[in-house]
Amino acid sequence: MFARVTQFDVRPERLQQGHREIEEHVIPALRMQIGYSGLLLLGNPEGGKMLVVSLWEDEQKMHATDEASHWFRVFGAEVTEGTVTEVERYEVYHARLTHPEP
Repeated sequence: MFARVTQFDVRPERLQQGHREIEEHVIPALRMQIGYSGLLLLGNPEGGKMLVVSLWEDEQKMHATDEASHWFRVFGAEVTEGTVTEVERYEVYHARLTHPEP
């Protein structure tokens, strides 16, 4: 499993609305991508930060979505009135979520 981790600097007052827009528009589009395995969407209103961790079955399938992911990041930056500060890719050594989605 592989992960694409995107960090945004966002306007804190736009974080809640932005995350709703991402849930409504980006997450359904991600679910249609071959190899998509899940997502963590994290927000820090005090610091004006948002972190998106998308999980992929393998590295090849993750890289196959590079162009689409660019547009997802553009959308995320627009709805939060923020900027993308970093995009990194990781191999996932362990992943286990024991709680249902919030």
